[in-house]
Parts: sequence; structure tokens; C-alpha cells
Amino acid sequence: MNISSKPSAAAAKAEPVRKAKKLDIDLASTKPGTPGGIFMRQFWIAVARSQDIGAGKAKPIRIMSEEFALYRGASGKAHCVDARCPHRFAQMHLGWVEGDDIRCVYHGWKFDGSGRCVEQPAEEPGFARKVKIKAYPCDEYLGLIWVYFGEGQPPAFPPFPHRDTPGVIDVWNVEHVPCNYLQSFENSMDEVHVAFTHAPGGSHAKLSLDLPLISAEETDWGMLRLGKRKTGLARQSLHYAPNVTRVIVPPQPGMDGVGGWPEIYFSFTPVDDENHLWLLPAHTQVAEGPERDAYKAKRAQFEKTLAESRKSVELARELMQGKHNYADVRHPDLAVVQDIAVQAGQGRNVDRSREHLGRSDAGIIAWRKILSRELRLIAEGKPSKRWKPPPADIKPTLGF
Repeated sequence: MNISSKPSAAAAKAEPVRKAKKLDIDLASTKPGTPGGIFMRQFWIAVARSQDIGAGKAKPIRIMSEEFALYRGASGKAHCVDARCPHRFAQMHLGWVEGDDIRCVYHGWKFDGSGRCVEQPAEEPGFARKVKIKAYPCDEYLGLIWVYFGEGQPPAFPPFPHRDTPGVIDVWNVEHVPCNYLQSFENSMDEVHVAFTHAPGGSHAKLSLDLPLISAEETDWGMLRLGKRKTGLARQSLHYAPNVTRVIVPPQPGMDGVGGWPEIYFSFTPVDDENHLWLLPAHTQVAEGPERDAYKAKRAQFEKTLAESRKSVELARELMQGKHNYADVRHPDLAVVQDIAVQAGQGRNVDRSREHLGRSDAGIIAWRKILSRELRLIAEGKPSKRWKPPPADIKPTLGF
């Protein structure tokens, strides 16, 4: 019997999997000066939770492979400046916040929120006006601090609308995920994975009743993705350029029964090319009165349980190391543990040219085409897309 090793023409036509093409531009890097870095710096970027930096406090942050000092002035306004003093390069976060200024701990040089040097205790009068530290536009929205790291005037703020129905906005724990941001952003475009990744523990049981058919289309503000099911209903999710996903998700453990499924605004913020942050405000629709009181009581209990538990990323690391059986692991925020293990388990910065993408990857394929086009235009010095603010009337839907 002569058996050919090649598939038949009919089988080849039916085969949905395809080998990714060799990429000629780095989609994942956001380092300064790279096409991806220039692209990201066109937008407001979430860098921290508002609640994590009090008035008069400063902290170091690392965003897109650069170091900065983030501080909150006495007025309550957040400020972001370069990490080091332009005098002798001491770290600015070690210094003192005075009013809305920050004073370097090394020689006492003081800078205002715009970066202008306003005081140099040991120097001649007039020298201060020759010195500046780079400062970046800073604002707050949905419980997060946002910074514009690009050149020229920043785009409109806030960067996107949020649901205006009555409810409560919580900002979930910040997760420090040990892989490139694009792996997680792409995962948010992959609706099919929930039926498998989150099957142990049952947190997404309703989403896995039948597998959706994924489609995606580019918009003026990013990408709109649909997951159509056999019922004819579609789950609609929004992906705001460059790194935010707006989607409705199941309640966290113990939070079901009080309010509906939360709508989240998920920022995947690059720390460098091998690490990123999950910054995640969630809007849960609950009415004023007893319903809201019950929700807040449950929320407080959940956060207490979470604080007393292992850190999600630590448990995910142990899963990646084979120290636990994936299906047996339980945690108050199990879906987060599972997602980190799977996404970071791909590697710090995955080689996309070796992947085999299929029909269910339609959202990922669409975003890579958009990102490839934009980064290539930037690399060639050509005008790239003029992104527009997202409209308020396009919202995510649950779809079943």
C-alpha cells in the first residue's frame, strides 16, 4: 500500500492551523526608541493604583524599560519625574515631598511638578533656572494613576469611557507577571482558552457551555471582538489601543449573588520586555442601599481572605516549576493564578514565529496585523494611524 506522507488536497483545505510567518519587526519590545516603544508612548499608560501612594510619598517605578519617580504632592496631585536628579544622579524617590515639589536627598535640589528646579541650597542664585528634571503629564482615572511618556501634547483624558450605570468600582490586586505584556494582552483576545484554562475550579463554567466562533475588526480606537455562540448571542469585548481590554467577566470567588458580573478595564503595562503589571479596575453594578452594603461586606471578606493567602504569582511560579498538579490547585483568585501560569509559562518573551495559529485565534491575528502595520510605519518614518477616543456607546456584552 502506497501511503503518502502529505495530506490530501481536501484535508489541507480543511486544516485550520497555520504556521506563523517569520516576523520582520519586533512586536513585543517597548524599549525607548524601538518602534513598539514609540507606539506605546503615543498613549496614556496606567502605572500604579491610586491607593498605593499617599500624599507626601514617593516611590520608584519601572515602565517600558525606563526608571521614574512617582510621587503625590500635598495637594493630592500625582506627579511623575525621571528617576534620577540631574545634578549627581541620586534617586529622586529617596528625597522629600514638600508641597507639590520634590527635593533630592543628596544635595537638596528641589524641583516642582513641571520639573523646574526651584531651589539649590549651596549654589549661586540664578543657577537653578538652568536645570530641569524631565516631568511627565500625570492624571488619575478609575482608581489608577496614568502617565503620558510621549513627546508633545498628550491625547485626550481619560483615555476611554467607563460604564455609567450605578455601581461600585474596585481596583483589584496589582499582579507582577514575569513575561512580556503582549502575551497577556493577546490572551485577553482569546475567548476559547477559558473553557480549558479555567475549567479546574469552575470559575468560568458558563463561558464554556459551547465554544464561540471568534471574529474581530479594527476600529478608530483599537479592536472590537465578538465571540458568537450557537444560541446566536455574541460576547462583545473591546480592546483599546495600545494595551487595555474592556470585558465582562465572572465574579471573583465568594462575590457571586451580589451584583452582576463585573466589567473590567484591564491594563497590561510593560515593566520591561520580560515583565509587566496587571492593573485592573472593576465596575460591579449594584444599587444603593442594602444591595451595596451586602456587596461591600462580601468584598471586604474576600480581600481579607486574599491578603491571608499566598501571592498569586508565587503559586503560579510553582505551577510552572511542576511543584503542584494544575487541576488540584485552589486559591481565592484561582483564575488569576491559572492565567499567570499559562501566559508566563510560554516563556519570558515568546517566539511568535514558531506558533501555529487557528480559527480561534482570529482576534490575536487581527491585532498582530494592526500592530505590525503601525510599527512598520514608525520604523520607516512614515505617518501612522491617528487613533481616536473611544465612544461611550460601544460597550462590552456578556453574550449568553
